[in-house]
Amino acid sequence: MMTSLHIFLLLATLAACAASFQVSGFVPHQRDVLIRHVSCHHVTFRPIKQRRDSLHAKQHEFDEVSQANNDRRGDSSETLMSAQRVMGVLSAAAWILISVTALSYHPDPKFADCTLRHNVLTMSQAFAFQLPVGYVTISALSSPDSTHISSTVRRRLNLAVVVASMWLTSSTAFASKFAFGYDLYTWKLKAFASGIHSTNGLLALFAWRRSFDTNKMTIASCASRAIRGTIGSLWSIGPSSPCSDPDSPQLISNNNASIWGLCTAGLLWFTILPIVSPYPLATVPTILGKRLSRPASAFTFLSAVCAFCLKESAESGAEGDENQISRLRKGMMIGSTLHLLLLMLKLIGVDGGGLLLPGRGLWEVYPAMLAVPFATASSIIVHALVCFAAL
Repeated sequence: MMTSLHIFLLLATLAACAASFQVSGFVPHQRDVLIRHVSCHHVTFRPIKQRRDSLHAKQHEFDEVSQANNDRRGDSSETLMSAQRVMGVLSAAAWILISVTALSYHPDPKFADCTLRHNVLTMSQAFAFQLPVGYVTISALSSPDSTHISSTVRRRLNLAVVVASMWLTSSTAFASKFAFGYDLYTWKLKAFASGIHSTNGLLALFAWRRSFDTNKMTIASCASRAIRGTIGSLWSIGPSSPCSDPDSPQLISNNNASIWGLCTAGLLWFTILPIVSPYPLATVPTILGKRLSRPASAFTFLSAVCAFCLKESAESGAEGDENQISRLRKGMMIGSTLHLLLLMLKLIGVDGGGLLLPGRGLWEVYPAMLAVPFATASSIIVHALVCFAAL
């Protein structure tokens, strides 16, 4: 009895619901008719459309601002590269003036009768390696193709220019401290050369710092990054995957990384050697005597950084793909070849006699080079390895 009553109540409830739907116009068979009678323009989504239009407008405005910022940054980058190019040329001119002034005559009375041939050979030794290395470094930073080199290589080269420029500035301003007591420059030449080298170094430092987010790079973070990068680079001089088998695919794929790493170590050693060693060991590898051997360490350091960049590029397999990396390699080869050529001419005896030509010129005018034969031979090997790796 209770079950029948429950069923009756349920049926009554369903009937009432159906009647209410019919009254409201929602009869099932009339659904399509009602939907067709609803006009589309009565259904609007104005808040959503307004928000979408607002977002599109803001995105367009943001794109315009970003494009304007990129254009301004591009213009400032071109200006910076042009400034580095100009300062590189002026730095080379300053080095040439300093070299000619210091090496056009010998202040030591023992060598007062040196011929013009000897002075020309010595001055050429100051240009043969230094100018090509300096040129390719500044060219890699300032030419229109420099955008193709990686940011890591650019930053590394900029820091190398900073160190080399500041060393040249100090060696010019305090000449007697770097030239075993010789002070051969006028105050005007000191002011000109020091100002040029220091400006070049500060410009390279600005270019290095500008490559980061300047809002986050404080002086402390810049110093920390430079120190950590230097230590990491020193530990990375050796190849990442050394191999002793010359026919191994691993060594072939690694290209010349092992040789460039050895060149980097050798050039770094010969950067430090003139600074910490007494005469005559301090004259190796540049063979520029007491007057310019220590200042010329700036270019040896620059070449060591270039060799390290080439080592890293060889390991990554991009050594021949980037124009500026290829230019670095050619500049290193030209500089080392010219340096070795002049050194061989001196050993042969073109400057009054030597190992092949008659005369005592080699022993009389190059006593420092012959007094340290092991260091001289080591420097020859390092430059020969540079030429071999660059082939």
